[in-house]
Amino acid sequence: MTTQLDSGVVARVRAILGDLDHCTDPVATARLLPREVYTSEEFWRFEKEAIFYREWLCVGHVREVPEPGDQLPLTVAGEPVVLLRDLSGDVRVMSAVCQHRGHPIFDGVAEKKTDTGCLIKNKRMVCPYHNWQYELDGRLVAAPSMTETVPVKRLRETIRLPQIKTEIFHGLVFINFDPDAKPLAPTLALLDEELQTWGLDELVPMPFDLRRELAWNWKLHHDNALEPYHTAYVHRGVHEAAPAKNARFGEWTPGDGQVMHPTYLTSEDASLASADGGRKSIIIPGLGTEQRKRVMFASVPPLLFGIFQPTMVSLSILLPTGPGTMDLRRVNLYPKSAVESEGFDEVYRIYKERKQVAIDQDAATTEALQRGYDSRFAPRGPLSWMEGNIPHLNAWLIERYTRLLEEIAQ
Repeated sequence: MTTQLDSGVVARVRAILGDLDHCTDPVATARLLPREVYTSEEFWRFEKEAIFYREWLCVGHVREVPEPGDQLPLTVAGEPVVLLRDLSGDVRVMSAVCQHRGHPIFDGVAEKKTDTGCLIKNKRMVCPYHNWQYELDGRLVAAPSMTETVPVKRLRETIRLPQIKTEIFHGLVFINFDPDAKPLAPTLALLDEELQTWGLDELVPMPFDLRRELAWNWKLHHDNALEPYHTAYVHRGVHEAAPAKNARFGEWTPGDGQVMHPTYLTSEDASLASADGGRKSIIIPGLGTEQRKRVMFASVPPLLFGIFQPTMVSLSILLPTGPGTMDLRRVNLYPKSAVESEGFDEVYRIYKERKQVAIDQDAATTEALQRGYDSRFAPRGPLSWMEGNIPHLNAWLIERYTRLLEEIAQ
């Protein structure tokens, strides 16, 4: 891929990345990345090309569009896209920019007709600007008042919404804006092994929550979510079912596409974010004995962070908008047997109420971290053993930063 970065940006990035010594060390000697990686506008421009235009980006779950005709408009890395299930039952992701004058199909007056980001059910996609209409495979089917200049038949033969490279992994939908990208699945061998028993593609998603204009860098979100060190302090009274001392950390191998670690529950009847720490919902069928005892925290950078606990899965889909801002879409998934069980609605209401406490605590923490990283006195370590995944995420990032810089130098 060619880069659009000017020489000034590249020079600034090289300066920022000039000192990466020990950033990927074992945790006892590891350092944080330079603070500008989290705050610099020039680095953000570089990062978009190094990561968001080249890497696999999780956009959702297949059962968020359960029926043919279901359409879920999204904005990913600044691009309007649509996740949908076509009339043959296939899940697709394509550009949601009309190929007439460039009006986003689900924006403008169309957005005002529905809640932002809501599920749309329609056998076609209709641009609100001039009423051009597209089939769910992206083909143009109608273009009013065009016959006088271009026969509609000819337009139908040549115009189609751009298709985006898509891969489905255990029901998770990933896209890549690089049409020549290598397959995703081989990089997720560890997560693939973990998910063999979860039946993730069959879990039922609850209506998603969308939070906008969050004031922190996307990498800080992963760092905070991966390390349990803060949970005994920030989440006191909320996280006791999975105490930080019960966390375990493995190794990270170059080429890995996931960073993950388990934290063991205080008992098999414990559950995160319940009012009394006890389990209130049905365990996901098929889980092994070990999986029933722990919570698995998994980052699939750049966009996905998953929390896999015995009764449910919580997916946080990060949508960065700048060096210090992002939106976030959270999807909670349960087994069908739980969703259909008596009293589930009340159980889920209590869970969400309790979980919101932790969400608000994390928001206050990561907003403060972002402000701290703006300081000239921001530190770069040392780290606790309970922050053992931060060097792993650093390694994933550095691998991609250096790859683009090497390409530019050639």
